[in-house]
Amino acid sequence: MRSHQQNITNDGGLAITADMRSILGKPGFISSQMGGNQLRQMFQMASVMLDPRKLSPLAQACMMGHSLDAVKEILSRADAPDIKGSETPFQLGHKCLPPCNPEHLRIVEYLVQFGAPLDLPDIAGHTALHHAFSLFFALQGGDAELTDLLMEHGANMDIQDANGDSPRKMYIIFGAEVTATIRKWERRQAGEATAPCEARKRCESCATEQSGLRQCARCHTVRYCSVECQRAHWPTHRPNCRAFSPSTTVTLKPQFYDNTAAFSTADFVQGHLGLSRSGKSAERPGTQVPSSGNRRMIVKIQVPVSSTIGLLIYNRNTDPEAYDTVAQIVRSKGVGGKNGHKAYFAAELRGKDELVVKVSEVLAEQPF
Repeated sequence: MRSHQQNITNDGGLAITADMRSILGKPGFISSQMGGNQLRQMFQMASVMLDPRKLSPLAQACMMGHSLDAVKEILSRADAPDIKGSETPFQLGHKCLPPCNPEHLRIVEYLVQFGAPLDLPDIAGHTALHHAFSLFFALQGGDAELTDLLMEHGANMDIQDANGDSPRKMYIIFGAEVTATIRKWERRQAGEATAPCEARKRCESCATEQSGLRQCARCHTVRYCSVECQRAHWPTHRPNCRAFSPSTTVTLKPQFYDNTAAFSTADFVQGHLGLSRSGKSAERPGTQVPSSGNRRMIVKIQVPVSSTIGLLIYNRNTDPEAYDTVAQIVRSKGVGGKNGHKAYFAAELRGKDELVVKVSEVLAEQPF
């Protein structure tokens, strides 16, 4: 059990049950066999009872529909609360409170700049980063924007909770948006170059961010806001521009199935861990035969654990097909874990029987 300065009077209507206390009192990290998943479920169920009226004015301002100016005013008072402390018996830092506030990101950024500790653990060892993309609170989880903000300010991905799980160990199971965000920061921290298509709405030349950017017709991996930007950037891009050709691509024959549905592995795993998001189904729309015409796209290719299951290919509309030609590339260059591997590629759908995948270049993880 973790301990730090805590305001007990602002309990938020939460209480540690005897069962929770029994699990938390076990020495060392708490495995699933010792009740780790059960603790997560109890944590989430108890969070439904969080009553903002029983929190401090600062916590209310952070959580509810108050403006950033209201937070600043509270912190400017002579009797301002300790921003490095926590509230409720769960020992929640102010950045860990489930957001019901349109200015939540701005408020969290201000709290960090004001001195709020990034990695303050709650009673079960969860930091703000755990809360950002996990589902320890019923209204929280899978927040890629908050994850991005915390990573930008140096949040530690290797802090383990009471169950021995760190954000670095867990992020892969919390969906494509969180995975894309974390992988971006892992590359930056390792000093690696930006991966192709890391910022799909940013001009490669002038860095303008907008939708409807022009794509390089040869490689399909860089985008520009104008012909002028594309021409200006060509001397830089030319050495890395690899066209679609027999040496860089694999041609697959998609199989389309009527009346079928795909399922999110992330949602299934979250459910097993007791972190299911209320009202969210793991079922996704199935495949549809495409209309005629040559379509450029980014596809996600996923290799399941079982060799008896076909390779799954998704585009941004989550249309799956089956094939296994590129499985080795996905396993060697993609991201993954015990539930399989996945990687993203530029592709052209040239007809319902011809999907050309550019396997010579693995793209940055995408938010789908």
